[in-house]
Amino acid sequence: MGEAMTIRVGLMGFGRIGRNLFRILLDREDIEIAVISDIANHDGLEYLLRYDTILGRFPYELSIKDGHLYTLGTQIKMLSARDPGDVNWKEYDVDVVIDATARPRSRTDLMKHIEQGAKKVVLCTMPEDEPDSTIVMGINQSSLKPDDQLIYNSSITTHCAAPIVGILDKAFGIERLCMTTIHAYTNAQSLADVPADDLRSSRAAGENIIPVETVAGPILEQLFPNLANKIDALALNVPVPNGSLVDMTVYTTKKVTVDSINEVVRTAAVDIYPDLIEYTTDPIVSSDVITSPYSCTFDSKGTQVLGDNLLKTISWFDNGWGYCHQAVDLIEHLAASGALK
Repeated sequence: MGEAMTIRVGLMGFGRIGRNLFRILLDREDIEIAVISDIANHDGLEYLLRYDTILGRFPYELSIKDGHLYTLGTQIKMLSARDPGDVNWKEYDVDVVIDATARPRSRTDLMKHIEQGAKKVVLCTMPEDEPDSTIVMGINQSSLKPDDQLIYNSSITTHCAAPIVGILDKAFGIERLCMTTIHAYTNAQSLADVPADDLRSSRAAGENIIPVETVAGPILEQLFPNLANKIDALALNVPVPNGSLVDMTVYTTKKVTVDSINEVVRTAAVDIYPDLIEYTTDPIVSSDVITSPYSCTFDSKGTQVLGDNLLKTISWFDNGWGYCHQAVDLIEHLAASGALK
C-alpha cells in the first residue's frame, strides 16, 4: 500500500471565505494550500489574516515576504492573479482550485482553471452558467459524476436549510415551504447610503434591515425535485456582523406537533447528519454560533405549530465557517472517489 496522497489546493480569493478556509486547513496533513492568489496588497492581506474582527487574532506567527506566506514552518506561494487562466496551476502541482473571489463568472472563464492544470474547481460563488454539479455534502454528493469539473459548493444558506428540508419532507411531507433568511450583513453592502443598482442594497447596512434576493429557493428545488414549485424564499440582511438564521414556515401533508418535529430532527442529527446538524435546547442567540463547524444549529425552542399541519422552525448558522468546513468535506469526497487521480 502506498502513502495516501496529499491534496494540493490553489486558493483564488483571500477574502472572508478564503481566510476561513486557510485557518481550517492550516494544520491538516492530508490537504495543503499550495498557492494563494488575491489582487489585494499582500501587506494588507497579512494584516487581515493576523487580526480578524470575527475570528480574533491568528494563533501563530506569520509573515508574507518575497511572494510567499510563512507560518508553522510552511511556505505558501502568494500571487496577485485576477482571473481564471492567469495562474499556471500545473506549475504548482495543484489538484483542486477553490474559487472564492465572490465574482460570478461564466463557464468559459472558469474552465480556464482546468486548462491551466487544475483537476477540479470548487466554486464558492454561484457561477453565471450552470455548473457541472451543485453539491451539498450529506445531501446529494452521490450525484457527483467522475467527469464533473466545475462543482458549485451551493450557497451558505442552502447548507443550513437543506438537511432540515429533507428531514421534514421525509417525516411529514412538505406541501408548501416559505423560508426567510435573517442574514448578517455582507461586504457586498455599504456602511453608508451610496448609489447602487439595487436600490435597497444602496442603504447603510449597519443601520437598516434590508430585504435582498436569495438563490436558496431554486437550489433547494434542484436538490429536492419532488418539491419543485413548492418553495419560496427571501432574505433580510440585518445589522449584525455574523450569525444568521433560517426561519421556515411549512405546510405539511401529515399532522405535526412541536414534540414530533423536534424529535425527528434530534434523532436525524444523531443518526444521519452528525457532522451537519447541531441540535440545541439552549436559548441561544446569533453570536453563539460564531465559528460553529455545523451547517445548521437547530433551535428546538423556536419550533411552533398552528393547527395540525402548519409548522415553523428556526435554524442558526455562522455565515462562513460551517460552509467552509463543507467545502473541505467536498474536497475529501473528491479524493476518496478517485476523482483527483
